[in-house]
Amino acid sequence: VEVDHGAIPFLMNGADCMVAGVHGADPDIEVDDLVWIRDKEHARPLAIGWAKMTGKEMVESGKGKGITNIHHVGTKNIEISLKRLEYSKTDGMLCDC
Repeated sequence: VEVDHGAIPFLMNGADCMVAGVHGADPDIEVDDLVWIRDKEHARPLAIGWAKMTGKEMVESGKGKGITNIHHVGTKNIEISLKRLEYSKTDGMLCDC
């Protein structure tokens, strides 16, 4: 899931991801999928969380909570989680390998 610059400070403080800041999401994302959130400009990982909407709903909806944040950059657990999750910069797909 890609978010704009305005969402980054909130995510870095552990806030859930609101769909107002979402600019892109894999359309195959389903409710309760484990997803990662990245900065749309630099494609850097920001957080990991549980989807509360489908990918399509996150992009099309103008309000509401899209993802419940469970780990964000700066926490010890994000480093462990990101090592377990392999992602591709070309397609941004999440793979629990």
